[in-house]
Amino acid sequence: MLAELMQADLSAAHILPLLTQLRKSYPPEIAAAALETARLRQKATAKFSRAADMFFTSEALQQASHEIIARHHAQKLACFDRVADLGCGIGGDMLAQTTHVTGIDLDSTRLHMARHNANVYGVKADFVQADLAQPLPFNNIPAAFFDPARRDERKRLFSVRDYRPPLDIIQTWCFDALLVKVSPGVQIAEIAYLGAGIEFISHDGELKEALLHFGQLQFSGRQATILPEGETLVPLGYEPPSLTDAPRRYLYEPDPAVIRAGLFSEMLAHLSLNAYRLDEDIAYLTGDEWIESGWLRAWRIDDWMPFHLKELRKVLRGKNIGQITVKKRGSPISPEQLQHLLHLKGNQHATVILTQLHGQPIVLLSYG
Repeated sequence: MLAELMQADLSAAHILPLLTQLRKSYPPEIAAAALETARLRQKATAKFSRAADMFFTSEALQQASHEIIARHHAQKLACFDRVADLGCGIGGDMLAQTTHVTGIDLDSTRLHMARHNANVYGVKADFVQADLAQPLPFNNIPAAFFDPARRDERKRLFSVRDYRPPLDIIQTWCFDALLVKVSPGVQIAEIAYLGAGIEFISHDGELKEALLHFGQLQFSGRQATILPEGETLVPLGYEPPSLTDAPRRYLYEPDPAVIRAGLFSEMLAHLSLNAYRLDEDIAYLTGDEWIESGWLRAWRIDDWMPFHLKELRKVLRGKNIGQITVKKRGSPISPEQLQHLLHLKGNQHATVILTQLHGQPIVLLSYG
């Protein structure tokens, strides 16, 4: 049944008819559980190569690391003979471990799922049901990975003080090395007192997490890592890029991990690229060289002007532009608002970039 459901269209419009059909052959609770399992497995294929054989809960799947990110975590801990996965959930992070893992979680259902999922991947693991807010049930494991719950039953939790358990709990633990996964939007001021090295990790251009490093893995400052490339920038103390008087030939948007880590100059040095800032508070850069890299995206600048709606409309209509892709940094206008206000009818395409130059609103245009 599950194999057949995995091939079915499980979009919202088809769920009820499928459930009705399943109930003709199975008890209602079995039909509902099978449909939910298939739906989660379909969704999990974006993170796990063996999702078709795994078990999930919706919340645990949302928080689980992508396989490639889990492998990145595991590589950092590979030198230790045993590792604890604290708050292991359905076991997503332990699946990449090459050493023996002890998974700990308070939820018995998730522990059963983690045990099954570890078997699917052939991971050596044992499991303990325990409350992480209490003293840990072991004292001989040298390294750990901790992924505190960042959701409750109703909403996402943004403050580390609201995590379950709160992040402060790590101050009661004694490991030779500890990695802690937190939200990529974490307030740096909230965690500064911990003294951790902070690594911002993106996958396929999307910022996924901040990883705190303690003990033997600790470093100073912030790092930026892009996956699947597996490249990392470290802070070198460079001055920020210089400001420019006008946009150059190309616009560069650094990867969000670079932006969060503030490693603009380190990125430019790594790429041997000359570039300048448009504004002190805007993350866009501009330069005269086309480049393709996982560290940034680039657009050709065909035209630019101070932002005036009527003038922009006139220019776009003169180019027979009817479809636009809108990007923005530092502009209060939403892409939907701009498209509505421009009211274009042509048959050509342009990328319209709303930003600032020395605090003044400008628009950059890339045709085609």
